[in-house]
Order: sequence, then structure tokens, then C-alpha cells
Amino acid sequence: MNITVDSAKNYFMEMIDEVANGKEYFIIRHGQAIARIVPVFDDVPTRAEITERLFSYQTLT
Repeated sequence: MNITVDSAKNYFMEMIDEVANGKEYFIIRHGQAIARIVPVFDDVPTRAEITERLFSYQTLT
């Protein structure tokens, strides 16, 4: 959802509650998106987990 900077300032707490429930906001200033507020997901793998997955794949010989 797009929201202007002024509206974002006025409704910040409501926006945070909605973002916590999965909604995403684009902050608009002078007609251009300048920021995005998105929820943080705990299931994002760490760098070590990604590396381990990459090296666990077997190559065909």
C-alpha cells in the first residue's frame, strides 16, 4: 500500500500493527517511493545455513 510521508507520520502506530500482520507499505514523497516498511520474518536463513546448503548438493560426474 502507498502512503504519503505526512500520513505515515500521523498513522505510524497503526501501520506498525498492520506490518506485524504481514502488510507492506511504500512511503511516498513528491510522487516517488522513498522507503518500504515490511515485516521481518524469522525464517530467513543465516549465511552459514545458506553456505551449508550450497555445499551439500552433489554434482554429477
